[in-house]
Amino acid sequence: MTRICKVIALLCLAATCTAAETEYRAATNEPRAVEIPLYPGATLESVFKALNDRGFRIKYDPEQVLPTMTLLERPKASRIDTLLREILEPYDLHADHTPYGEWKVKPIKKKKPSRA
Repeated sequence: MTRICKVIALLCLAATCTAAETEYRAATNEPRAVEIPLYPGATLESVFKALNDRGFRIKYDPEQVLPTMTLLERPKASRIDTLLREILEPYDLHADHTPYGEWKVKPIKKKKPSRA
């Protein structure tokens, strides 16, 4: 094979790998790419279970995420980090992304008022 044929083959291979990686990311990182119960009134537990079933790893303490905690409105976010922020904020919770690829739901630490 000539050099130009080798270069063309490498470029085609690189383009294929890039397209597959982008498609995989879109399928796994975007909540709108999966069917999950994002309707007002859905419990946070059911949303977390659906996200976990789809490959997102969300860890939470059942004592902090109560069965009475529901979605107040349909989230507008299209990324997992902003989606979690949007649905957890009304309950003073947030999600940290761990080095292991998990999302850990924790209470928001409130700042103590300083004495003047």
